[in-house]
Amino acid sequence: MNRAERGDAMRSAPPARVRTSVATVSLSGSLEDKLTAIAEAGFDGFEVFEPDFVSSALTPVELRSRATDLGLSIDLYQPFRDLDSVDHDQFLRNLVRAERKFDLMWALGCETMLVCSSPLPTAVRDDARLAEQLYELAGRAYRHGLRIAYEALAWGAHVDTYRHAWRIVADADHPALGTCLDSFHILSRGDDPSGIRDIPGEKIFFLQLADAPRLSLDVLSWSRHHRNFPGQGNFDLAAFGAHVQASGYTGPWSLEVFNDVFRQAATGRTAVDAHRSLLHLQEEVARTQAAESPSRGLDLFDPPPRAPIDGVVSLRLAAGPGMEAELSTALAHIGFHLVGRHRDHDLQLWRHGALTIAVDATPGTVWTAPGIPADLPTLTQIGIRSNDPEAWARRARALAVPVSDVELPGADQGPGSDVVRLEVTDATSLDLRGPASAAAWLSAFDIYPRHEQWWRGQGSLLTGVDHIALAVPADSWDGIMLLLRSVFGMQPHEGLDVADAMGLIHSQALTLTSGPGESTVRILLNMVPGSVSGTADLPAPRRGGIGHIAFSCTDIFATAADMRANGYVPLPISGNYYEDLRARFELAPDLLDRMRADGILYDAYGDGEFFHLFTRTVGADLFFEVVQRVGDYQGYGETNAAVRLAAQMRQTSLAGR
Repeated sequence: MNRAERGDAMRSAPPARVRTSVATVSLSGSLEDKLTAIAEAGFDGFEVFEPDFVSSALTPVELRSRATDLGLSIDLYQPFRDLDSVDHDQFLRNLVRAERKFDLMWALGCETMLVCSSPLPTAVRDDARLAEQLYELAGRAYRHGLRIAYEALAWGAHVDTYRHAWRIVADADHPALGTCLDSFHILSRGDDPSGIRDIPGEKIFFLQLADAPRLSLDVLSWSRHHRNFPGQGNFDLAAFGAHVQASGYTGPWSLEVFNDVFRQAATGRTAVDAHRSLLHLQEEVARTQAAESPSRGLDLFDPPPRAPIDGVVSLRLAAGPGMEAELSTALAHIGFHLVGRHRDHDLQLWRHGALTIAVDATPGTVWTAPGIPADLPTLTQIGIRSNDPEAWARRARALAVPVSDVELPGADQGPGSDVVRLEVTDATSLDLRGPASAAAWLSAFDIYPRHEQWWRGQGSLLTGVDHIALAVPADSWDGIMLLLRSVFGMQPHEGLDVADAMGLIHSQALTLTSGPGESTVRILLNMVPGSVSGTADLPAPRRGGIGHIAFSCTDIFATAADMRANGYVPLPISGNYYEDLRARFELAPDLLDRMRADGILYDAYGDGEFFHLFTRTVGADLFFEVVQRVGDYQGYGETNAAVRLAAQMRQTSLAGR
């Protein structure tokens, strides 16, 4: 078989399902480490990023052999830059360079080379001449049994849109010349991707995918440092993918992500996140296509569906023996009652209405560090009621998310577990708890008879968990975001840089409502530098300002009065704050006085209002919030963050802690 015949064979009989691929530039580590991680994550193939190959000790034959041993195809060699030139002699030199790359690709067993539009001042600016130069390159590639995928860079000197690149390819009209679509180069410009449907699928030679947050940067800097995997940014990749499907494209779906954090993060973990992002994207594309005619593209990933949820019903806090007393006092202040203790472990059961909090006072359950005067209490479990936890387990496993089945004392587990646990952060898990789990779990506790009325939910002022804020290390941020979006379908709101007394904290809110009338689960991710253990070097107030639990109520003034009766001391909110409220909002003077007396903060947007108050910090790393939402307020009172933190610092100082 000659090279041209081999090239025809390689292009025949595409698989029925989407093949997944990833550019080696998307991961950290050596090329050998990257290939191992790519294979173990479940990818079908990869793109060779030329600088990765050039810096590797592997020969082309060794790289090809290594890929074969791992079951991976080499889908693309990239990038070939600055092909076209108004200087004819330079163009001829570029062709010689390309011929050498063709020999290399033949040795690698890779059939497609990516050619980018040129950003140089010497780039050809005449479409006909550019088509001629691409035709010449494609002809040489064809003789090697190879093909050329031409891509428009968003910062190209002449060709900077996918439509323009496709016109050039169509004008050149060579069988070995097609186009490469890159979601970043298209969506970062705000371009309309619907024109992709007009490109014949067989002329789309390659598809590269990347998400990204909305940033006010020049597109080159944005591209080189801040791309993300699908589901980690703000691009509408579901609609983009639906357009690609409609074109009839049958090649790999590949990730090309330039990200400073990913290039330093653990290779294996990033590869797993990358593959999960492609599965998540396929599901989102399928959902987008549901109302359209049958797809002309490939079969898409179809995971088990999500099951209904009924809100947060329980929390577990690790306090250790050092913080047990202080945490117990804080819970008592906001209306929780100690109703029982575990028979075998130092686990306390606290209750307020339908809300349950387990406090773990066992030694070694919280993290300590030199120079920190007290243990750092930690939220370790979030319990969410579900009528079918096993459905969530099936879905998580399909998305390669580790799942633990929790055995309950005296419970008949049956074919599946009544509690399914997913690790969300290094410190916190999310437990899907079935209807029978509460009784089975409680059977291990001695319930105090004198508190039976609290167990039955009498005297309840707190109505639920409004939101939970988690401290997330910067190097885990994108992976956690993807897990919450892919498995649970949580919808992100616009990320915010929230000002506090120590600087800025990047915060991202996500919400989950499984259907009409269902409870809403709200989680805020607050980015901290480095890893969780690395926060020990931060000032205590800064660590105390990054994570908390907020409870909802229907009357914050009645709740505040009840908390005062329990010994709660309101935060010392600055009088300047209430004068500012008076200037910004038309609030009645008596309302402002009541808010001032109870340390209640306020925000409003549209027809909605938001009242909230805070406790002092427990140790240096945890505090509680009570909120009342009025109307359609969807925020979190973010503008009050600095006021809250300053008041907590004053109260801590006054208490001599």
